[in-house]
Amino acid sequence: MKYKWKPSKAQKREFAERMATDPTYREAYYRRKEQRAEKRLSTSKFDYPTAGGDYVPTEDQFKAAFKLLNCNPTPEQEKACNMVLYGYSCKEKIHHDFIHIINEYMRNKK
Repeated sequence: MKYKWKPSKAQKREFAERMATDPTYREAYYRRKEQRAEKRLSTSKFDYPTAGGDYVPTEDQFKAAFKLLNCNPTPEQEKACNMVLYGYSCKEKIHHDFIHIINEYMRNKK
């Protein structure tokens, strides 16, 4: 098995302090992270638009969609809520991206 480097507690603490206090360092870090992600995606053979598939929403997702609709959602969230409500009530499969938006709301709400 290959050795994988992990930072020590002191290194983690130093990184967290630098991220909290130095806005230029934080901005540079996130810019580098985004560039690495773009490079990986550009060379990937994975077909992202068609990945994931369609699913029937669960009851928990249905209830969360109702709650989100009452909390002044963004247009994207509103569309996701409507699709989840439709999918659950008609037992129809909907695209997973709509379900991801509701799941993200459920995780952030806790």
